[in-house]
Amino acid sequence: MSGLFNNISLKGDKVIWGVVFILFSFSVLLVYSTAGWAFLFSHLIKILLGLFFLYQVHRIKFKYFAKIGVLGLVISILLLILVFVIGISVNGASRWLSIVGFQFQPSDIAKVAILLFMARQLSKYRNEIKEFKYLLLYILVPLVLICFLILPNNFSTSALVFLNGLVLMFIAKVNIKYLFSIIGLGFCSALVIYGVAKIAPEFSEKIMPRSATWVSRVDGFVNTDQVNKLAQDYQQQQALVAIYNGGFSGVGPGKSTQRNILPYSSSDFVFAIMVEEYGLLLGALLPILLYLILFYRALRIASKITSVFGGLICIGLMFSLVFQAFVNMLVSVGVLPVTGQTLPLISKGGTSIVFTCITLGIILSVSNDTSDRAYETA
Repeated sequence: MSGLFNNISLKGDKVIWGVVFILFSFSVLLVYSTAGWAFLFSHLIKILLGLFFLYQVHRIKFKYFAKIGVLGLVISILLLILVFVIGISVNGASRWLSIVGFQFQPSDIAKVAILLFMARQLSKYRNEIKEFKYLLLYILVPLVLICFLILPNNFSTSALVFLNGLVLMFIAKVNIKYLFSIIGLGFCSALVIYGVAKIAPEFSEKIMPRSATWVSRVDGFVNTDQVNKLAQDYQQQQALVAIYNGGFSGVGPGKSTQRNILPYSSSDFVFAIMVEEYGLLLGALLPILLYLILFYRALRIASKITSVFGGLICIGLMFSLVFQAFVNMLVSVGVLPVTGQTLPLISKGGTSIVFTCITLGIILSVSNDTSDRAYETA
């Protein structure tokens, strides 16, 4: 057994490794508190599976992720189409597939694949995309296609993928006029979707089954009528109660009173329980600091690497992870409407853990070699 562990070598940025283990420690404590022993064992298995993928991925030369991104994009498109045919419903959302008894969300694969693909295209065709027609062909068409396929069952993930794509294009120094035009079109599209779902709900639900839920969440978020707001924002109201209960020092590990009242207390709203049990200092400021450290380390890795592709995937993937974390936390404190996004490395959820670990494994792979330019021929 000792020989097995002696062969394990954690390469890449050691600070990122450390933050991953700290956040997973939080996850174990919180899942035990909110879900009990019955779910803790399965959660530990998922964490170990995630760490296995992280370890294996971080040993791959990052230049190979250029081709993996192309393959991943094709697979993602096929799986997302398959969701419309044989997708299964979990918690009211038909965004899952079950293959050989293993349930997963194809959108989790697509989130990583599209960023790898875009990083490849932005680095390989960085001169051509100065013209909008090539930007449209090489970058925007694949991005919009992925967002379009995710949209009917998961508006928030579709929006996050689109925003992550915009950030990656900004990092790659795409013409700012093009970016503003794309942002404008994206915003107008969101308004049209909301308007159609609001005015013609029956027609909208035939195309986008979750549209009524989106409208309800947005209306509940902007509603100034306190009676209706309390009814529509039950999850966020209970999350705020948990945060208020925690105060500065928290009620103590395993002593949450809201864990049995707040829906999805171990996944979507785990941040609220974390603050309730550990207080603002350890339950809020520490996790925020840890996510910011992750992003800082990604920036530092990107600043040292000579590969355009490596720098783009490093910053792009880490931004997507950290941005999702902040979206989750802002939902819990009522700043954003409910999105259903998990808190990376902390929330309970198998596919979320595995693909977050794969994302971090790719970033650690880049940090292994800051001078490899072989991606240029990938």
